[in-house]
Amino acid sequence: MNHASLFEICCVGGAVFLASNIWFFVRVLRPIQRLSLQASQLSRGELDSFDRQCGGIAEIQALRRAMSGMVGHVRRAQEQSRAYAEQLADGQENERKRIARELHDDAVQSTIAVTQGIDMAKNWVKTDPDRAVQMLQTVREQAVEIVTGLRNLIGDLRPPALEELGLIPALKMQLDTVKQADVKLIVIGEPRRLAESQELTLFRVIQEAFRNITRHSQAKHIQLAVDYQPQGISLQVQDDGCGFRLPPHLGDLALQHHYGLVGIQERVNSLDGRFRIESNIGQGTTLNIYLPTTTQNQPDDRVRDPVCSALIEPRQAYGSVSYRSETYYFCCPVCQGAFQKDPDVYLDKRHPKTLPAS
Repeated sequence: MNHASLFEICCVGGAVFLASNIWFFVRVLRPIQRLSLQASQLSRGELDSFDRQCGGIAEIQALRRAMSGMVGHVRRAQEQSRAYAEQLADGQENERKRIARELHDDAVQSTIAVTQGIDMAKNWVKTDPDRAVQMLQTVREQAVEIVTGLRNLIGDLRPPALEELGLIPALKMQLDTVKQADVKLIVIGEPRRLAESQELTLFRVIQEAFRNITRHSQAKHIQLAVDYQPQGISLQVQDDGCGFRLPPHLGDLALQHHYGLVGIQERVNSLDGRFRIESNIGQGTTLNIYLPTTTQNQPDDRVRDPVCSALIEPRQAYGSVSYRSETYYFCCPVCQGAFQKDPDVYLDKRHPKTLPAS
């Protein structure tokens, strides 16, 4: 091999080496640098960085497409979160307005009427005692109505039946308020007390589910099944309403303005539960909820009504009252009303004290 041939080989080899380096830089190294920069910008929340192409070999482009798909999911999640947050803020503001309106229209106005009635009775005490007594009776009735209205308002914010009696009695009282459809409650297993956060979550979930049904589904029949299992509790809400078309992902519910269902999902997820929806247009909707539960202290099996001395189960009692740091349960509204009117009458030696719930 002469020197000319060797020189040509070296030139060709150098050219190939240079070309391969240029190719590697243009098609591999530089695109990886661009992709790395985009990933760094993405970590700072600059989602628009992936709108620009980075070039490169097929594998790099495939990696970029995968990361771009992740960016799309993040954007969609942000949009859903923003829409849900706006709806949640609107809902909170509307609830504040509702409470303010009820307090003003009922409690405030009625209290003003009570004050005026007391002033009128005071003026009639000497000149027309009978009229004064009649006015005081009217004022007393108005005061009772105020207390009842405030109790109902407080019950909407924090249902006392849930805290005192447990989930099933509270649900029964809640379902009694549903007038737009026929409601059937099925309880499977032995009811037991759950953790306070779990009972409140399940109660609010059912409230929201029934609110959605009565507002949007046009259902004639609703069935609620509560299944107490050894390690958890499952709920199923089924209606025969109009149904709706489910999005591919539950996270897209907010984009379809199903904010109530989004709220249910958020509540269930917060307690490590599972939430599933089944629905088709014209075929109704079924909600399935499952929560893992922990062991809780259970109330006494039997307590004695302090008025009529009947033995009753706390979770089946009509209601309860806390008096002098003890809880008393009642078998009927008559007993509860009598006790509240004059409790000391029923707490003498003739009747044993009711055992407080543990």
